[in-house]
Amino acid sequence: MKLIKLFFASILFLLSTSVHSQTVQISTQPGHENHDLNTFPLGNSTLKVLSNSILIDDTEIMNPVSWSYSESINRVATLERDEELKLSVFDQSGNRLMSQSLEFFNPFDQTLQIYPIGDGRIVLRDNVANFTFLSAKGETLYSVSNSSQSADGERESRMAKDATGRTVVLYNPAISYGNSTGSRAKIVLAENEEVLFYNSTDMEIRELKVSTNGSFITLLTTDEEWYEVIIFDRFGSELYSYRTEDPLRGINLSPNGDYITKFTTGRVQVYNSITGEVEGSTSSRGSVIDAVYFPEEETIIMLGGVITGQQVSDPTITAVHLGRRQIVREDVRESISIPESGMISFHRELSGRYLIRGLNKHLIVTANF
Repeated sequence: MKLIKLFFASILFLLSTSVHSQTVQISTQPGHENHDLNTFPLGNSTLKVLSNSILIDDTEIMNPVSWSYSESINRVATLERDEELKLSVFDQSGNRLMSQSLEFFNPFDQTLQIYPIGDGRIVLRDNVANFTFLSAKGETLYSVSNSSQSADGERESRMAKDATGRTVVLYNPAISYGNSTGSRAKIVLAENEEVLFYNSTDMEIRELKVSTNGSFITLLTTDEEWYEVIIFDRFGSELYSYRTEDPLRGINLSPNGDYITKFTTGRVQVYNSITGEVEGSTSSRGSVIDAVYFPEEETIIMLGGVITGQQVSDPTITAVHLGRRQIVREDVRESISIPESGMISFHRELSGRYLIRGLNKHLIVTANF
């Protein structure tokens, strides 16, 4: 009888150990399995990026001057050079929703860039720092000059926004001021309504993001000696700042703004933006590409690897439970890539289940602790 009891006790122990084992499982979102490095999800269809064209489902656009897709990944906007510049918007099946000639734009301008907004508007950048806002029909709404007027020159201005265009930010990532390099950023509320909320003569903007809900703006700035993280609300009021000598590679903010994930190439830290306290940190064996903290489950999800061109070599997923101080890591056994105009995003679907978008194959990550 004693032997039988010991046998069943052993079985229960093994089952308990199995149930509570720590694992991270990675799978490809159904329908993405056969995507090669040049094929990216576009709604229920695909976007194929070739050397001299892009293919939206079965529609090919040759030699686009500029192209980009909306954050919802269901529309593509392109600039094509013909006798004059032509703006087009396509749906996920390659149907041309809108086409508009841009007679007042120089088709050979090397700084042309297109920014589609989820509400249908389109923004065009030309002449280094000029932004023209168009309606969904291609009609000009207004233009904004983002030139710093520095006599020593500046890098091309950029735009950051949330998916719906609730918060739109124009910024100069680098402005030359003689022996120093600065930067600045402003919020565009409407025509002739702008708020300059950041202006520095000695710090470059390494990264600027608008949160998914449009409520927060995060800046990562540096002078190559110091790195500074600053959080603003959507009206430009500063909420938080942090300065370090650690060479930060990127930052991410939780949806409610309470937690900041900061990472270098080999280390991830999570801070409480209200108290300023460190919630936890972890080191990485390989290079960190991106990392996000999900406070609901006290878990960091980290994508690692080395980016060469569009391809990610030796990709890995790491999950870290800060409360339990547990870490699990798994190689991604897929060939993955990131389009030049794309941005990686992490989403919590269910408890312990996450989706990584912005790659040629959306990855489903299930973490068990």
